[in-house]
Amino acid sequence: MKKKTSLPLFVSVSVLLAVADQIVKWILVSNFRLGESLVVIPGYFNITYLRNRGGAFSLLAGLPPVWGRVFFIVATIGALAFVFYLYRYNPPENRWSRFSLFLIFGGGLGNLVDRATTGEVIDFLLLYYRDYYWPAFNLADSCISVGVVLLAIDIFRDSGGDPAGADEGKSG
Repeated sequence: MKKKTSLPLFVSVSVLLAVADQIVKWILVSNFRLGESLVVIPGYFNITYLRNRGGAFSLLAGLPPVWGRVFFIVATIGALAFVFYLYRYNPPENRWSRFSLFLIFGGGLGNLVDRATTGEVIDFLLLYYRDYYWPAFNLADSCISVGVVLLAIDIFRDSGGDPAGADEGKSG
């Protein structure tokens, strides 16, 4: 049986995550010039103020600005609607998987605010080793990524102890 979910909790936690993301971005923009970097761990991690008009890994960043903005706003709203639907009408049974939906929704809201207000997302976390750089990301992206990993773990783990379809070959 599915556990009853708390919609006010879902909305509150998600909004708090989005607000935290926006506060961190506001602090960054208030204290850094575009492209400016602060070395946190030499050779591995910098805080660098960047902007991304595209999606993850700058995917589709070359779209004309108006089309890209509309595309990513619509895509984000669609993804948020899907996550909301999952939480409201088909919530995962365990607490960590429900929390994963809070993370995904909150991260999506944080990036949606950027796209709606500036047409691009503010990124600032830059991981690298020598000449190998991971694409810059932000707190909202981190929430989305952690949420997706937690949800994937829940989906792919064998919570019942039997592999899917194991009973099909047995005769009773």
